[in-house]
Amino acid sequence: MKRHSKQRDLIMEALGKLDHPTAAEIHAYILRQYPKISLGTVYRNLSELAAAGVILRLPSGDGSDRFDCNADEHFHVICTGCGRIFDILSHLPKDAIESLDKTAREHTGVKITGRDISFKGICPDCASR
Repeated sequence: MKRHSKQRDLIMEALGKLDHPTAAEIHAYILRQYPKISLGTVYRNLSELAAAGVILRLPSGDGSDRFDCNADEHFHVICTGCGRIFDILSHLPKDAIESLDKTAREHTGVKITGRDISFKGICPDCASR
C-alpha cells in the first residue's frame, strides 16, 4: 500500500509541475525520481484518480488525454494548432450556464448534474508563426 501511495504522490507532484500533461509526459517526469515505474502504472493511477474525481481527464482532440490536477469546475481553451490547454479560471456568468443547462435539459429530458465546456482556437504562439 505504501508503494501505491508513493506512486500517487509522484503523479500528483507531476500534475502540479506540468501544464495539462499527457500520461507519457507524467511518466517521463516521474522516471527521474522513480526509475522503475511503468507507463501502465501511471495510466492505471491516472484512471483511478480521474474516476474518483481527484483530477480531470481532458480529451485533447489529438488522441491523447491530458490531465488537470484542478478538479474544481472550470473551463478550458484548447489550441487547435499545438494542442496546448489553457484554464479559464474566472467563472462564466451564472445566467449563461443556467441557460445552457436549461436548453440541454429541455432538448433531452436529462437532469444536468455537471458540464465539461471547452473552447477551441489558436493560441498566441501558433498565431504568430
